[in-house]
Amino acid sequence: MRNSEATPRDPYLLGSLHKGLEVLDCFARQESWSLAELCAALGQSKPTVFRILHTLEAFGYLARHATTGRYTPGMRLHGLGSAAVRQEQLRWQALAPLQDLARTTGETVHVGILHEAEAVCVQAVEGTRLVRMQAHVGKRTPAHASALGKMLLAHRSPTEVAAIFAGRTLARFTANTLTTLPALQAALEHIRAQGHALDEEEIEVGLRCLGAPIFDQAGRPCACLAISAPAARMEAARLAELVPLVMTTAATISRLLGSPARQAA
Repeated sequence: MRNSEATPRDPYLLGSLHKGLEVLDCFARQESWSLAELCAALGQSKPTVFRILHTLEAFGYLARHATTGRYTPGMRLHGLGSAAVRQEQLRWQALAPLQDLARTTGETVHVGILHEAEAVCVQAVEGTRLVRMQAHVGKRTPAHASALGKMLLAHRSPTEVAAIFAGRTLARFTANTLTTLPALQAALEHIRAQGHALDEEEIEVGLRCLGAPIFDQAGRPCACLAISAPAARMEAARLAELVPLVMTTAATISRLLGSPARQAA
């Protein structure tokens, strides 16, 4: 029985997308399908299933064998699966080092990735202090106003950064927020030079964050580790103590992910 018949109708579901996802789900059960097999499995007409297959093939999610006409997962679908595996690996490889850093410093620590113009938290450990910053998996922050986001943007070229913010407004949250692209680009150049990023109360007054890059098995910056605390506990002297701790923890996570540069270090 099809999923759409087994559950009450959701008025917000896109019917065409739902049917397309049902087709993709079939490839988790069997590696290759013919048009006729999919029609029988889904209870859909040949014209409907053919249009779905044709669309998925056109966008690289499926591939059609020139001789047999059978469909198999395309490279774009493999890419999505690999990205999901990498993110899950990042989450769990980062957990123990984050716990150690939170225990050592007493502060909240988290790991995030860049998604368009936002930094997205994928793992977090809260600090042990009575007054501490809150963090949770899934939290999104504007990249231009966060240590996580700026650290990851710093590893993109100026052209890529400009493309990310094309047509977007750099919203102001505090008097310290960078609200123009030239100001952001200048800050990113400084971050690249020093190797870590600071959020100087740019998203919330009284909050400071320190971020360091995490590298994947290909040596590419894939995420950022950040420590967040009330600004009163992140004065210059404390930051000088925290920078090597954060950098070392980020390097540890990179090594666990298989980064060749971090292993060599």
